[in-house]
Amino acid sequence: MKYAVLGTGMVGATLANKLLSQGHHVMMGSRSKDNEKALAWKAAAGERASTGTFSDAAAFGEVIINATLGSASLEALALAGEDNLAGKVLVDTSNPLDFSKGMPPSLFTNSPDSLGERIQRAHPKARVVKAFNTLASP
Repeated sequence: MKYAVLGTGMVGATLANKLLSQGHHVMMGSRSKDNEKALAWKAAAGERASTGTFSDAAAFGEVIINATLGSASLEALALAGEDNLAGKVLVDTSNPLDFSKGMPPSLFTNSPDSLGERIQRAHPKARVVKAFNTLASP
């Protein structure tokens, strides 16, 4: 299966590596094709790993994993492109954390709204599934 992982951080790399270890093909997407973290990941990850822009990755993947910073998720998914997300499962690992006042972070969404709901409203043709939101990253 072909997966797109949007984001080059610890969560994205961990999920991408696990998918590769299970025999899947993974494209890691970022804002630019020459993202240093993505290229370093690809060099270490092997032949089923590739990189590209958010749009490239979303077009490639049968399943999309949003592993971007919560405050950047809506922008990253807009860059991925509505047509590239339409009809696909979009696994959202992001959290609406606001670090502007230091630790501990607060949320930039308020009940009853959530970041997942905002993502679904922005991309109504995607099939958004929230995941990993109560687990700390390794």
